[in-house]
Amino acid sequence: MNNKIKKQYPEWINNGVKYDSCLTDDLDSFFSCLLLEKTLNYKITHFYSFDKLYEDITYVKDRQLIGVDMDMVKYNCWGNHVTKSYNPNSANINNIKRISTDIYKYKYAGSVLLQIISYYNLDISMLNEEALMVLLAVDTTFKMYWFNKANCKRYLVDILELPELYELCETHKKEEFYNLITKYNLHKKIFINEDDILETEIDLKSLEVLFNMSFVLPKNQFKLIKNYTNIGLTAYQYDLKKDKFKEQGKTLFTKAWTSNYYIKLSYY
Repeated sequence: MNNKIKKQYPEWINNGVKYDSCLTDDLDSFFSCLLLEKTLNYKITHFYSFDKLYEDITYVKDRQLIGVDMDMVKYNCWGNHVTKSYNPNSANINNIKRISTDIYKYKYAGSVLLQIISYYNLDISMLNEEALMVLLAVDTTFKMYWFNKANCKRYLVDILELPELYELCETHKKEEFYNLITKYNLHKKIFINEDDILETEIDLKSLEVLFNMSFVLPKNQFKLIKNYTNIGLTAYQYDLKKDKFKEQGKTLFTKAWTSNYYIKLSYY
């Protein structure tokens, strides 16, 4: 990662402390959690579905919890969306660069996964081309190239310093990445099943072979510990409601602008 940008990431992600991870409902979060576990000995102890928070029934609170692929309003987290409001504890390029809806087209439209690979300088040189393409397919990072090639190059090459991934965008068609999403079910969600165990239709077995690493969801049961209201609002609707949230004593938990006119948020 570009050293100037790297120095602006929050201190907690490189302070030697071991954290527990809160997983969310997609592969970007799970793959990121796996790398944090493998590299820093973090452990998945919670699961967040954006309207419910679950906890491993064997959980003993002895480490601080962080969100992974969760754009939290004030807590420690790894994120990737435009949030507009600055969270000093958020490891998120868009947060660090203060990307707002006014310059939304210049946002980082990529995964948390690639930020983690870049920040911790994880070696991906041994991966074959298909595995590298899957890294770009996670959270459809590859689409950034077709939105704005110069912006894509700025993030993948100049900031993340992953030029080999940018080259794959240049040499492969968009449809090839979509074919990999279908092949490995990368778009499928992670959820709590009727037995209170994490489940997914993502082809984790094939990913294990492709990346030569374990892709196993936690086996323990999870219990519900908190409910949230999860909604999507237009920018106009949000402007009307945000003051009412304060008046009603609501606390925003996660917030992400999914376009410059639309926001997803959860609160309690």
